[in-house]
Amino acid sequence: MSGTTMPREGYYALRTGRVLCIAHRGARSVAPENTILAAQRGLEEGADLWELDVQLTADGQLVVVHDDTLDRTTDVASRPEYTGRAPWRVCDFTLDELRGLDAGSWYQTADPHGQIASGGVTADDLALFPGLRIPTLDEALAFTADHGWRVNVEIKDMTVNADGSPGSPDYPGDEAVVRAVLECIRAHGLLERTLLSSFRHDCLRHAARMEPGLALAALVEDVRPDDPVALCRDLGVVAYHPGDDIVTEADVAGLRAMGVAVNVWTVNEEADMRRFIDWGVAGLITDVPLLCWGLLRERGLSA
Repeated sequence: MSGTTMPREGYYALRTGRVLCIAHRGARSVAPENTILAAQRGLEEGADLWELDVQLTADGQLVVVHDDTLDRTTDVASRPEYTGRAPWRVCDFTLDELRGLDAGSWYQTADPHGQIASGGVTADDLALFPGLRIPTLDEALAFTADHGWRVNVEIKDMTVNADGSPGSPDYPGDEAVVRAVLECIRAHGLLERTLLSSFRHDCLRHAARMEPGLALAALVEDVRPDDPVALCRDLGVVAYHPGDDIVTEADVAGLRAMGVAVNVWTVNEEADMRRFIDWGVAGLITDVPLLCWGLLRERGLSA
C-alpha cells in the first residue's frame, strides 16, 4: 500500500470541483459534541459528512468520545459514586458506567461557542441536552447509514493521555482497535462512505493492510511535517488533515498535484474558510457547518 493512493468515489471530492463541509464532532457549536444530536444538527445544517472520535472502554467497547477523560463533557465529576476515580479516564470506565453519565447538560453551563448567549441555541434546543448519552460507535454508524450520510472516523491515540502520562495498561494495541473499528464499519455497509483518520499513523498502516480500499487520512498537529507529500505517499492515504495553523498554500498545491485531498481543521471563521477555499482545499472541518455550507453554496462549491 505504501506509495499509492486509492480514492473512494463515495468520499473523494477533488474530481467534482466541490469542497466538503465536515461537521467536527457533529455540529458541536450548537449541540453537545460527539452525540447523536450533534450529528443530527450537522446533517440538518448541510454538512457532507461528520467527524467523530473513537476510543475504548475498560471492557473493550468502542465509544464516541474526544477527550481521554470524561470531566469536560459529562457530569462524572459531580457523581458521588465516582469521586475517588479522578481523573476519570474513558479507558477506566465500562460501557455500562459511561452510559449512565449525562453527556449533554454541561453544554448549557459552558456555552462553548457562545451560541446560547447569541441566540443560536434556543430554550427548546437546550431542553434536549440533559440526559444525552455517550454513543457507541455502532450507534453512531447506524445513524450515519440510516440517513445515507458519510462519516470521518478518527481513532484516538490511546497510548498516552492528554497530559503525556501513559494510557491504559490494558490497551490492546493499534491493530486490535483498528480491526474492531473496521468490523463495525463493515457491519453497517459504510466502507464506501467512511474516511478513517488518526494521528496514530500505525493505525492507518494496519487499516490499509486489513481493508485496502478504505479511504484513509493522515492527521497532523502542532508541528508541520518536513514533507507532507512524502508522508502521504508513504502512508498511501487519500487525504491529509492538518491543523489550520501548520498548513501552507504550497502544501495544498503539492498534495493536490499527487491526488491527495487536504481537509483542514478546525476552521470556524469565515475569513479563514475563504482563504483555504482559495488555496484549493478539498474540505473544511468545522464546528459551524451552517456557516460553512452557506459560504460554499454562495460560491457554487456545495452539493
